[in-house]
Amino acid sequence: MTAEPCTLRRIFLPFIILLILSNPLEAYSADPYEIFKQADSTLSAISTVEYSYSFSGTQTFSNIIPVIEGTTHLGSVPGIQHPLMIHRLETATRAVSSVTIPSISAASADSVYFVNSSDSVVYRAQYTAGETEFFSFPPASVMIEFVVPGPFRDEILADSIAVLYPVEIDSVWCHVFHVFYSGNSGNEAVWFLGMEDLLPRAVERIGFYGPDSLPGGEFLELSGINTGCPPPDPPDIPDGFRVQEWNSLLEPHTPAPAFFLADTRGFTVRSTQFQGSDMLVCFFSSRDHNSLSALGLLKTVSTEYPDDVQVVGISILETSDPLFRLNSLHLEFPILIFGEDAAADYNVHTVPALFLVSSKGEILYSSSQITQDTLETIRILVEESIQKREP
Repeated sequence: MTAEPCTLRRIFLPFIILLILSNPLEAYSADPYEIFKQADSTLSAISTVEYSYSFSGTQTFSNIIPVIEGTTHLGSVPGIQHPLMIHRLETATRAVSSVTIPSISAASADSVYFVNSSDSVVYRAQYTAGETEFFSFPPASVMIEFVVPGPFRDEILADSIAVLYPVEIDSVWCHVFHVFYSGNSGNEAVWFLGMEDLLPRAVERIGFYGPDSLPGGEFLELSGINTGCPPPDPPDIPDGFRVQEWNSLLEPHTPAPAFFLADTRGFTVRSTQFQGSDMLVCFFSSRDHNSLSALGLLKTVSTEYPDDVQVVGISILETSDPLFRLNSLHLEFPILIFGEDAAADYNVHTVPALFLVSSKGEILYSSSQITQDTLETIRILVEESIQKREP
């Protein structure tokens, strides 16, 4: 009897057939809207959670947002309007915005606190639901979906959802859904939900498409999720620490401080040279995703009111040349650099921060939230200001 030659096909074909037959994802299909509804119900029943996380920028934001690791402990407490939070940043490749690594942020019944151990300062901010800078950074590193009502309401109402192939996150197989949200915001996110427990294991929030259509976003990956823990207790203010109000921006009817700064070409610019028209001042950092989005929105105001509003961007908290990340935005208004002293005069600690200044040098409006609604408010105030200037 002649032995048949031993070929690769004979060796691997049975193995491949066995692999296909044993692969639980072979005939994978999923209804994303139904799964988000189930996940919404599951998370709505959770009152506390703790986890470890890794947070970083993706694609065009990978060089803007460094890798950050830490732990988060969130909990809903009866009688308190927002979740308690103990958020620890453990490691980072460099400092981010004005946040010192390591640090702790926490929330109490009526306020939020940021503990800066290097300066022995506890910054305090009054909490208004959905409007506090402390939930802006660390931004998506708090998976707030665990402890808010209707955590996946926006996903359930999304315009469309693409179903991607499952992947493993922290050794857990996950559904992967690319969500295109409703409205004209252009927001997108890729969600990773555990196939067994429907808990969110990771999310990439896409906020910007850069050169060659590469998306830029923030990627948050969780591990060691524990939903059976007690709620956190806000830490006491350590001995020797002082409490300081955080980011209480100069309010309307306040005289706008003058500034004298260099632009990106090396020329000096004085705020007084814009007298005669309203001035829209935006403090930003090119390393901050929300800042880049804000600058993009302010292009609209600059285009709509070229003779009535002077838009000015003031760069702060930079570690490298901001133009490297701004070129793709094609901004036509002045960008001023090294604006930390001006930021202090305007009581700006976080970015972005926006001020509308009248032609007479009075602040008409200030905000740390720059959205389409903000632009509409700006338009109304500018129109009123123009009417007052007309003879």
